[in-house]
Amino acid sequence: MLKKILASAGAVAIIACGPLATGQIGQSIYMGAVENYHSPYLSITNKSFERGYLSSNAVSRIELKNQLKAEFAEQGLPTVWLVSHHIDNGFLGVKSTSEFVIDKQLAPLVNKIWGKNVAPMQIVTDSGFTGTTHFVMTINPMDYTHDDGMTAISKTLLVKGEFDPENGKSQFSYNLPQLTIATPDKESMVVKGINGEGKGQMQGNFWIGHQTFSLEHAKFTAADQNQFIAINGVNVAMNNALSQPSGEKTPTEDTQQVTNTNTIQVATLTTLDGQHYQDIAFKLALKDLNYKAISQLAAMEQSPQAAQDPVQIKQAMVALDLLIAHGATVDLSQLSVKTPEGTVNAQLLLNIKSGLEHASTNLTAVTDQVSGNINIVIPAALVAKEPLLAAKLPVLVNQKIVTKQDGNYQLQVKIIADQLEFSSGAKLPLAMMALFLH
Repeated sequence: MLKKILASAGAVAIIACGPLATGQIGQSIYMGAVENYHSPYLSITNKSFERGYLSSNAVSRIELKNQLKAEFAEQGLPTVWLVSHHIDNGFLGVKSTSEFVIDKQLAPLVNKIWGKNVAPMQIVTDSGFTGTTHFVMTINPMDYTHDDGMTAISKTLLVKGEFDPENGKSQFSYNLPQLTIATPDKESMVVKGINGEGKGQMQGNFWIGHQTFSLEHAKFTAADQNQFIAINGVNVAMNNALSQPSGEKTPTEDTQQVTNTNTIQVATLTTLDGQHYQDIAFKLALKDLNYKAISQLAAMEQSPQAAQDPVQIKQAMVALDLLIAHGATVDLSQLSVKTPEGTVNAQLLLNIKSGLEHASTNLTAVTDQVSGNINIVIPAALVAKEPLLAAKLPVLVNQKIVTKQDGNYQLQVKIIADQLEFSSGAKLPLAMMALFLH
């Protein structure tokens, strides 16, 4: 009997101490997440943390960075926010509910957009002892009419996901059923069926993994109601993958490569001038880019001073040299669209051979490293409707650079040893390619 009493007492003690333990874990998870969060777009710092037995309260400070901060400031939008967190310390984990801090200055506007006593956004997270966190972010529906007559109406935006701090990987999905905005001038935007998902991790300035986005329908209408842009059935996919060069004997961070693949599909598109297009398809891959070089260039692109800073310009040139020295491939494997006049098709493949050092000081040598091919098909009926093309393409046909057959203009080019070789057998220096694409 004594053993049972002692065992029961021990169990009660463990359960009673559970919230204390998870309180410590909750604080560790929160502090660790704040300290280890890195993004080129925003920073997060801890403003306060009050730990209790069964629950804790914290406040985070979020501030935009670099170009994004400048753009928000230019529009008169806040660049710093405070977010309050209420953390429940359960026996098996930690549950946190987070909301924006609404001060007296913002309260009237928030009440007008979302309604009284309605939080614009709420984030609920569940974290276990291992730190793996599941989250649900809800941006509540809004129904807003500005004094000048502008209206904005939206359904609930829902974002769900999971974050594993052990390896920094995360996955997410989001859904926005509908958003409608109208201006006093009767311009309007209607967007329906936004969905997306992603899986991977932020590594420096890059998302390593995949993301997808889809849109059922969008329509942008001009003030006169006669002109509009309409788009249906949009599907976008992006993937970034890391690798090492084939046959690399001593792989390091300096030799690491990244391949970026993007695909876009659009079922139908109507433009402002009333043109209708169908089955738009685009697939572009940037293969085997030196990861160190492209990361440096991406970091500089985020800096608004990069274009004027001589030091950063020099660093950009060094990064560009490194990128070219390691070689790369640009593969536009598909660019096609159905028009009323016929189908436009284009493919482009460019390979930059590795081995060229200090390319920025010897740009003419870069053309010796390039090989590939170009193939473009344009319906003659479509060319006839475009004055610039209609004037230029017949001249290129006479020069045996472009061919015309079966109602289409076609450009077929091979790039070999600093030469453009056309399907007719004509050859031109590669440096002249820009003249024909101008």
